[in-house]
Amino acid sequence: MSIAKVYIVQSRNTGDFLYPSDTGDVGHTPYINEAGYFYDRDEALLTAMEEIGDNFIVFGFLTEM
Repeated sequence: MSIAKVYIVQSRNTGDFLYPSDTGDVGHTPYINEAGYFYDRDEALLTAMEEIGDNFIVFGFLTEM
């Protein structure tokens, strides 16, 4: 077991979270348990800017891998 720092992104407008879809794109879900993990904060920020614009929150936390 190891611990890793991960990030999730949430839209402030809709409350939806970002996740990687099966097609390689980024999807949106209202459920935090379906949110995708980003392992790099900069990647989370860039993806959020592309998908959401400038009204988002990035949460960082530790999780078991």
